Amino acid sequence: MKVILYMATSVNGNITNGEENSDWVKKSDWEHFNKITSGSKVMVMGSVTYKQFEDDFPQKQALNIVVTNKPELLNLKIDGAIFTSKSPVEIVKMVSDMGFTQLALVGGEKLNSSFLKEDLIDEIYVDIHPLLIGKGKKLFGEIQGLFKQLKLVDVKEIGEDLILLHYRVLK
Repeated sequence: MKVILYMATSVNGNITNGEENSDWVKKSDWEHFNKITSGSKVMVMGSVTYKQFEDDFPQKQALNIVVTNKPELLNLKIDGAIFTSKSPVEIVKMVSDMGFTQLALVGGEKLNSSFLKEDLIDEIYVDIHPLLIGKGKKLFGEIQGLFKQLKLVDVKEIGEDLILLHYRVLK
């Protein structure tokens, strides 16, 4: 199972402006995001990211998996979506057992960190926006003591002053 992390960040590594606001993400970033997630057929997100998609949920290009411990979300039944409190390893197994070969991890900070700590992320796409955001959630949360080496696969300018970095995680 291939796990691809795709995130939009500010130059200083924030994925939100404040606790939950990602309204600054530009249109050209969304085009690349849709390409990656539709190619994966599975999109895994945390509950904060789910709230950001709520008006357009589930995303039609992929099976949507929302990882949460909130009982009110775990009881939701929405076609094209699964709400679960499973661990990253259990999610990868579940998706693999369903016949999928790739999933797109789309945030947030805690979920990204949990997949990274379990050594499950194979590739990382980081779309860097020309912004400095003083307060917000980071690409990865608590990962003290973790050391991962990455191999640069590609650097692409994708318009609107955005740079898309593509890395492979060395294992």
